[in-house]
Amino acid sequence: MDQSIRSAVPGAAQASPPGRLAVLDALRGFAALGILWRNIFVFGMPAVAFSLPEEWGVSTGANVASWLFVVIFVDGTMRGLFSLLFGASAILIMEKYAVRPGGLAAADLYFRRLMWLIVFGLVHGYLLLWPHDVLYVYGVIGMFLFVFRNLSGRWLLVIALVIFAVSSLKDGTGWSLAEDSMNALDAKMMLQAAQSPPDAPGVPDPGPTEEEASTVDGSDIERAMLDDIERMALYEIEEHLQDYPGLVKTMALQTFQEQTSMFVSDHLLDVGAMMFFGMALFRLGALSGAWPFRAYLALAVGGLGLGLLLGFGIHGATAIEGWDDYSVGTADAYLYNARRLALCLGVVGLFHVLTHARATAAVVRVLAQVGRMPLSVYVSQTIVCITVFYGVGFGQFGTLEHHQLLLVALAINAVQIVVVLLWLRRWRQGPLEALLRRLVEGKARAG
Repeated sequence: MDQSIRSAVPGAAQASPPGRLAVLDALRGFAALGILWRNIFVFGMPAVAFSLPEEWGVSTGANVASWLFVVIFVDGTMRGLFSLLFGASAILIMEKYAVRPGGLAAADLYFRRLMWLIVFGLVHGYLLLWPHDVLYVYGVIGMFLFVFRNLSGRWLLVIALVIFAVSSLKDGTGWSLAEDSMNALDAKMMLQAAQSPPDAPGVPDPGPTEEEASTVDGSDIERAMLDDIERMALYEIEEHLQDYPGLVKTMALQTFQEQTSMFVSDHLLDVGAMMFFGMALFRLGALSGAWPFRAYLALAVGGLGLGLLLGFGIHGATAIEGWDDYSVGTADAYLYNARRLALCLGVVGLFHVLTHARATAAVVRVLAQVGRMPLSVYVSQTIVCITVFYGVGFGQFGTLEHHQLLLVALAINAVQIVVVLLWLRRWRQGPLEALLRRLVEGKARAG
């Protein structure tokens, strides 16, 4: 049966005010905290360094372990979970507005909310220097969800699977403006190298010519490649240590690209599929505790098991010596979406399972509190990270290794949890949630 009203979940109902789904809040809180486990590496180290945990720093074992945790479990999963929950929340919000009198006023409130979310995304991307903002993307795609609000869970699931298949095919065939953009960036950097003195700081060496390459052995080529990577890392470090005007100029180009060409080629399918999965799962009762315990247990074990297995085949088998035979090889790009969807479903199942045990239900209740103010948590992570890592603050970009950055992310999470718990003792909403409500409805909830 399709789900169209809120349902209570045993053992977690006390975590959220009446009228809210506690497990949905907990999942949202987990995603809001966990997305930093990947983003911290974008905030804190050069892109080329992230993929080289054995080369970046001295704690090789800890760095490789941290990298494997992120690329197998976190990368794409937290964003996917966030998108899935946004789709489910879109139905809840539309239903909440629909029961109010005023006819078109309900639609007006829904679209006004999305419009302000787009504005928040523009501020987050251009002024707060975060090109990989998701608020703008969610605001735009959320507008398309409105016309699908009355579809059954089965039809929503069919739409999600079609978009998912197209997205996976696109990733597998390599058609992405993201790759084209990286090629363009490489070409730009090589052009700068050609126009600069040979030893100009921060500019990568274009590398040996074909003639030169034919006269050197493999070790020389590898050394040249590492030198090239080092120069690219230094170039990126220099960019992030600029003053605020310089950072705005640099990040604005990336933000514009993320919100235009890459939105069409990458984000529309990637995020759209997960939003439809979220809408389908809500309609089918999976996100409100309507399924039996054994169904959630099967979802948790099957989803997490399959996702981790795929993640190991994509990344772990090639990173750990002696496991090359278990690598999925060139099929890795096709399986990227399958891995993160399986993990998202596994996490959904796991959280419903956790509500049935007293000890773990307490964890769910705490995360549900965080999930009541995800916008504030998400944006505050950006403010903290640009203060710590960029030139406008302490300038620590490129100074920490993989495991150190992951520990920083966990420390930020811990502080955020404490702040959230203290904040919600006094107020019913986070500061940005209250601001959004006031902008949309002209009022904020009283404390």
